[in-house]
Amino acid sequence: MPSSVSVCIPTYRRPDLVCEAVRSALEQEYPNLEVWVSDDSPDDLTEQALADWIANRKVRYVHNKPALRQARNVNQLFHLATGDLLILLHDDDLLVPGAIAKLAACFEADPSISAAFGKQYWMDHQGRVDLSASLALNAKYRRVAARAGRQSCPMESALVAQFPNDGFMVKTAIARQVGYRDRAEVGSACDLDFGLRLAAVSEAFYFLDEYTASYRATDESITATQNYTHLTFDLLRRVSLPRELEPVRLVQLQKYATPAVNCWLSLGDRLSALQVYCSAGYGWRNRLSLKGLAQGALLLCPPALSRRLVAPLRGLRDLLSGSLPSPSLARKC
Repeated sequence: MPSSVSVCIPTYRRPDLVCEAVRSALEQEYPNLEVWVSDDSPDDLTEQALADWIANRKVRYVHNKPALRQARNVNQLFHLATGDLLILLHDDDLLVPGAIAKLAACFEADPSISAAFGKQYWMDHQGRVDLSASLALNAKYRRVAARAGRQSCPMESALVAQFPNDGFMVKTAIARQVGYRDRAEVGSACDLDFGLRLAAVSEAFYFLDEYTASYRATDESITATQNYTHLTFDLLRRVSLPRELEPVRLVQLQKYATPAVNCWLSLGDRLSALQVYCSAGYGWRNRLSLKGLAQGALLLCPPALSRRLVAPLRGLRDLLSGSLPSPSLARKC
C-alpha cells in the first residue's frame, strides 16, 4: 500500500487563493491522502470559502483564535498530520497534477531520504505560467536534469535553495522533530532556516526532475524578496557548515550582500549595513562595482537621506535589469 500523505496548508486572509491550493491537492490521484488547512485569519471568510469541503470532510480545517502566527501555525500542521509523509504548501501556491504520487515514489525507491522535491513553475498573481521564467527559476536554484536524483549532501541542497520553500514532501516524523523556529529566532527567514536544519539531520534529499509545484509571484512575495534579504544574509552567515561547504556559503552571501545593505539602510541601521558592506561576503569586486560604490556613498550620507534614496535606486536597478522576481529565501511562513 502506498504511504499515507498529508498536505498541510497554513493560510492568512487569502480565501480565494487558498481554495485554489486546496483544489490542487484534492485533484491529485492518490489514494491515501488528507488535506489540512490551518487558518490564522481574523475573519471567517476562509472558513466560508472552504465550507463545502469541510462539510464533506474532504478538508480538515482549524481556525486559530487568537492567531498562532507563522512558525507555530506550520508546527501545528506538522503535528495534526496523520500521514507518514507530508507536503507543506503555501496558501498561494499549487501542486501540479500527479505530484504527490511522483514524490511519494521517490521514498519507495530510496527509503533513506528525508525529503523529495521537484521543479517549480513560475506563475503570476492570476495563475498564468511563464515557461521561460520557470526555466530560469529552476536553473538559478540548481533544479536541472544534470543534478537530478539523490542529493547526498543535503546541506548544500538547502544552502543554495535547491530545496524549495514549499511544495516539498518530507517524512512527517522528521518534520516534527525539526520544526519551524519563530520570528524571535530567525526573523522571516523561516523557510530557509527549516531547510538548513532539516538537512543537518538528514542523510539525503531527492530531486525529481519534473514539475511538481507552481510558485505564485504575488505582490506580497515580491515585497518579501526585497525586504527580508538582510535576514537571509544573516542566517547564511551564522549557520554551522562543514569546511568543504565554506566556498558555497561565500557564493551565497555574495548573492544577498547588496540587497542586505539596502534593507539595513531602509531600516535605518547603518551599523549593520556597514558590517555587511565590510564583510567577506560583500567582496572587493562588488565594492568596486558601480552599485558597490553607490552603496558606499549611501553609507556616507546622512541617515535620513540614505533611507529616502534606497527605494528609488532599487527601483532603477530592477527596471534596468528587467528580471522577474523569484522566490525569496525569507518568504512567508
